[in-house]
Amino acid sequence: MSRRGKAPTLAEGRRIAECKEGVCIPCLIWKESGKAPANFWPQIGGDYHHTKSGNIRRGHRFGFCNCGWHHRGLLDFACTHDEMRQHYGPSLMDGSRLFHETYGSDDELIARQDSLIGWRDAA
Repeated sequence: MSRRGKAPTLAEGRRIAECKEGVCIPCLIWKESGKAPANFWPQIGGDYHHTKSGNIRRGHRFGFCNCGWHHRGLLDFACTHDEMRQHYGPSLMDGSRLFHETYGSDDELIARQDSLIGWRDAA
């Protein structure tokens, strides 16, 4: 087994690909909260954020799409960190507590992702 753990199953790989091609879940929630500027549109495409439990990855099934800002705190559009945070909301790099207070728990974010991509666990 590699340092990163088991490779995703075929179904998990499909889910990851669908998530990465979809909308950033925190961007979507930020827009729906009414805190985003009127001209704000959620980012399409991004990183797949694997969630953890007790600092151990929960597995490939348990993740959601995060744009570069929300996942890694990447600055864009020649903005400062403060401008990005004001426009897009906090990123994970601002701390997981603030991130989850703003967007919801990992399980809520995963459920939102599943709803958007029409994902159902195999029986």
